[in-house]
Amino acid sequence: MDQNPYRASVAVETPDSEPITLVGRAGSGRFLAAQIDHAFGVVLFLAVGMSLAASVGDIAAGVAALATYLGSYFLPEWLFGATVGKAIFALRVRQISGERCTAWQIAVRTLSRLVEVNPLLLGALPAGIAILSSNRRQRIGDWLANTVVVRRGD
Repeated sequence: MDQNPYRASVAVETPDSEPITLVGRAGSGRFLAAQIDHAFGVVLFLAVGMSLAASVGDIAAGVAALATYLGSYFLPEWLFGATVGKAIFALRVRQISGERCTAWQIAVRTLSRLVEVNPLLLGALPAGIAILSSNRRQRIGDWLANTVVVRRGD
């Protein structure tokens, strides 16, 4: 397999011996898609948190805001296979076999964000290191859920 970090995509053999094209390191749009998704989630988080804080209290508002943030990843990936940012850059989340992800797989990917993309811990450093060092360009949540990010149509 070609390990050139400047290639836009990498062909990987799946367990079924059918190659799928994984999003590469350079020019893939995955980083920008992640930034769009995060910005979208933060806006929702703040809107829900601030609108509920006075009426239900800070803790309940924080829980609702966090659920909304995580839901902004979970729902579109589960229903459509892509978040807003991924859809803009023609990316989608699939099982290693190429099939649509299950709700459980999307939940694992989403919940792993609490650790690997957490501004209070190390920011997105764990996810970025995992993506850059993985042959399949997987973050830790992808590895745990047995999923990959691919270009739509591949």
